[in-house]
Amino acid sequence: MNTLTILEIGAAVDAAFETTLAQSSAQRVLPQQIGDNATLRTDVYAGPKGTGFVVVATVDLKWRKLVISKQHGLETWRDRPAPEMSQLITECQRARAARYEAEASVYDLADAETKVASTDSAVQAEGAAQKVAVLAKRLEIKAAIPKPQ
Repeated sequence: MNTLTILEIGAAVDAAFETTLAQSSAQRVLPQQIGDNATLRTDVYAGPKGTGFVVVATVDLKWRKLVISKQHGLETWRDRPAPEMSQLITECQRARAARYEAEASVYDLADAETKVASTDSAVQAEGAAQKVAVLAKRLEIKAAIPKPQ
């Protein structure tokens, strides 16, 4: 399988919705993997306002679970459209920034650079090792909180 983009997942929700709508009666579909990062299911409901169905995609962004759903019926609160990409990117940047600050801040990097600029070879070596460690941690955080696509 492959990692799907938010746009591809939204298209899968729309396709499943149209397929279910075309059926004479909606049927529950258990969660199915549609990519490395998402599942898709169809739920049928009988609620206070009537009956209907909802197609639900659950997306694993690594740093956040995202639910996208499209429903048919009077219980409109069941709709959860995909957020705007700009909103997801802003959330991602905030999550990364918080982890960077807590685990590998720009101050740690500046301290390492300062040591590297020293004339003392032992301090330079300490700074070089510190810089490698800080950058490795920042890359680890970047991998743990990937930018959504």
